Amino acid sequence: MPLRVCFLSLSAYSTLAGTRDARVGGAEVQQIWIARHLLSRGYDVSFVTRDHGQANPASVSGITVHAAFRIDAGVRYFRFFHPRATGIWRALRQADADVYYQRCAAMETGLVAAFCRRYRRRFVFAAGSDTDFQLGRAIIPTARDRVMYTLGLRAADMIVTQTETQRRLLRKNFGRDGLVIPNCWPDTTALLREDSDGYILWVSTLRSWKRPGMFIELARGMPGVEFVMVGGPASGEDALYAEIQQQAECLPNVRFVGFVPFKDVGRYFNGCRVLVNTSRSLEGFPNTFLQAWERGIPVISTFDPDGIIERYGLGSAAVDVETMRRALEGVLGDREAYRIIQQKAVQYMDVHHRISKIGPSYENLFQRLSGR
Repeated sequence: MPLRVCFLSLSAYSTLAGTRDARVGGAEVQQIWIARHLLSRGYDVSFVTRDHGQANPASVSGITVHAAFRIDAGVRYFRFFHPRATGIWRALRQADADVYYQRCAAMETGLVAAFCRRYRRRFVFAAGSDTDFQLGRAIIPTARDRVMYTLGLRAADMIVTQTETQRRLLRKNFGRDGLVIPNCWPDTTALLREDSDGYILWVSTLRSWKRPGMFIELARGMPGVEFVMVGGPASGEDALYAEIQQQAECLPNVRFVGFVPFKDVGRYFNGCRVLVNTSRSLEGFPNTFLQAWERGIPVISTFDPDGIIERYGLGSAAVDVETMRRALEGVLGDREAYRIIQQKAVQYMDVHHRISKIGPSYENLFQRLSGR
């Protein structure tokens, strides 16, 4: 009988099904890559997601999807308990898995931990951000949800971190050790750019802590270079989105694209020369880095997870707009240096992030936890 693994990822259905309205982050994408690898290796794989009107259960390319609740269902103030908590619990039971996997700090962490304890199943929590292990900084909306998350984290059978930095934070603040498994990406053949054309790209959801205004400021100071901005508004940040869009549209060298579904965003990487990231240190390990490096595209970022950008020569770490500008001018002005970064980026991807390298780590973990 194959090992059964269930991913609790409420926002994952749109990306699983490939619909154009998929507004998701890196956590959902990572879980789908892992799930597809496990499926190819003979595992029984399922997801628990929100109800989008799909069949329940539904089958998406061999993965079973159990619907927990509709986002608009229930009475205000009571919907947390029903249908949300009750719906998740019911869907977890329907999945009937040996191992349950949930990623990112949330109230679901506590709920799935309680479920696994009740039914003697194994629970793996995986980090989505450095703040998951920083006391008082987890990106969680309510005190109730923060308590549930903390209890769930302490009860997890295994905690997976994206970086050594996260592992140190986990040990320091929660007294638990973690297993470092880097983010993964499908095995693809790199298509390196040979020409000197291409724009400077920014891709992310527009949130305050991602500091999109820095990208606008960078573009304003380099009028002879083309900049492209891709990303939709975050919940509650519509004013920021409108402000950035207005500023971008006032600059002739900036193209503001707005929201693009994950399934279509790759074409913007195909046309870019350098990827810029302006986030504060609230990230975990951005998928956009992997999307750039698989194409040999340098990354200039204010956030450098575990210092890998500088250590492996994958671009430049920056602290402000001025250092970003200098780094960008250096990359654009030296074709030979650019080609060296291309080769280093592709080599780094092949060694550290391809699913053929990362997948076995998850297989070993799940097999070990289940006693297989």
